[in-house]
Amino acid sequence: MTSSILFALCTVFGQSPAPQPFEVASVRLVAPPYPTGGGPWTVDHGRFGAQVAQVRAVIGWTYGVRGPTLVHGGPDWLDREPYDFEAKAGNPDANEDQIWAMVRTLLADRFKLAVHRETHEAQVYALVVGKSGSKMQETEGQKNYINWMGPGQVVFSEADTSGLISILSSMLESPVLDKTGLKGFYNFKLEFTDPQLQKRLQSQNGGQLPLETRPDIFAALQEQLGLKLDGTKGPVEIVVIDHVERPSQN
Repeated sequence: MTSSILFALCTVFGQSPAPQPFEVASVRLVAPPYPTGGGPWTVDHGRFGAQVAQVRAVIGWTYGVRGPTLVHGGPDWLDREPYDFEAKAGNPDANEDQIWAMVRTLLADRFKLAVHRETHEAQVYALVVGKSGSKMQETEGQKNYINWMGPGQVVFSEADTSGLISILSSMLESPVLDKTGLKGFYNFKLEFTDPQLQKRLQSQNGGQLPLETRPDIFAALQEQLGLKLDGTKGPVEIVVIDHVERPSQN
């Protein structure tokens, strides 16, 4: 029975069809030395790709919490052993939601991942458009290409705001809510002082920080993108890892 017929039957009888797996999928451990940046990440035309990706970040993205700090639990290798993900759906027209459902199936199959959701009260930030308006260049393409060029240097090509939200959540170690109202796809670059890198350098250098010429992430958003972050408290959904294993061979 074809997947389209199965989907139609499930719709008629009020059942949700089981997520379909990718037609072809590869998960490979990246050998050191690791590159300075990470990425690119792509979700486009039935394909998912993430190079030099931390598994916790992939879990957060595919479960919709848009930030590895909102994925709790699990072993430490999730944060220190990067992987290259390459996967292709049988349907080249699979949309983003369908692709993320396939990634969840991939994680369950290769990593034996099991999770549950909880809601906690926490510090949150709302990303909004500044008084002078957005400075991001809108484009007709929709390839959602995100590439780390180095610490605090990210290039977005034909990307919506979801990738930016994920990166901000990770950098600030707090949830970031998208309140911009921006629904298009954009080309833009963000250069900032990485707060997590600064913490590591400070601990390694006895409290001394190296000189940094880039603005902090709050100033960078306003100066470069015309966006700003407002802090508040609120309920936050997190994903809790119940079980995960290093992946099976391709």
